Amino acid sequence: MLWDFVFSEHGWLVYRDEVRQLQALQQQLRDMKAQRQKLASEILRLRHDPEALEELVHRELGYVHPDEYMLILPDDGKEQAGDSREGAEQ
Repeated sequence: MLWDFVFSEHGWLVYRDEVRQLQALQQQLRDMKAQRQKLASEILRLRHDPEALEELVHRELGYVHPDEYMLILPDDGKEQAGDSREGAEQ
């Protein structure tokens, strides 16, 4: 009987694993609710604050103000080295 209590399909070990899984899912739910709240407040800020919307467009879409300059730099030297080798092979 003790064996069944601990090791059966519905025994203590399975129950313990399910409790851990439930706790992990509850933590995930709390994290997702916090993220949803953060996104909701960001949406409200973007709807009601023109400066916040302008800053988002400036940052995400790369728009520049009339008095600014945009410098586009290569990511790394590997891309340039690969381009020069391709030209040499042709």
